[in-house]
Amino acid sequence: MSSQEMVAKPMAEAFRASMRLVAASVSLVTARDEAGTWHGMAVTSAGSLSMEPPSMMVAVNRTASIHPVITRTGGFTLNLMDETHVGLLERFSRSDLRDQRFSPEDWTDGAGPILKSALCAHVCTVADAHEFGTHTVFFGKVTEVILPEVAAQTPAPILWLNGKRASVARA
Repeated sequence: MSSQEMVAKPMAEAFRASMRLVAASVSLVTARDEAGTWHGMAVTSAGSLSMEPPSMMVAVNRTASIHPVITRTGGFTLNLMDETHVGLLERFSRSDLRDQRFSPEDWTDGAGPILKSALCAHVCTVADAHEFGTHTVFFGKVTEVILPEVAAQTPAPILWLNGKRASVARA
């Protein structure tokens, strides 16, 4: 084993452990392929990028099934989840539940799948993309912001911390 390999393993373990300490909101990134089939995955690697132009970014592992869909179609939607979506999060986190992800009572079709009860949804057109490591970072120009009435209430977004769901303490 080379000295680089000996350093790489502890670095990877240390980095993974340090990232578990970062609280992040959970979103569902969704897209529709050319045949009209809906795709999605749960992410914590999404966020706002710029106010002018309004833009968002999401990092997607190149092995994820949604990756080629976003690459080919040039669009995605980020649906911010709240604590009422715990069951939905499980369906999007497990490939064996893939066929249960898009129930009609939860979703509507806009530029792609939009979670009806999301705290908010950002519909984006890919403006740029950069590969780094195992992921592609997609930079999306926001073409539509959807703020359901539920967002007017005190939000309780799902957070991910230390490998599990966490809650926000409300003021």
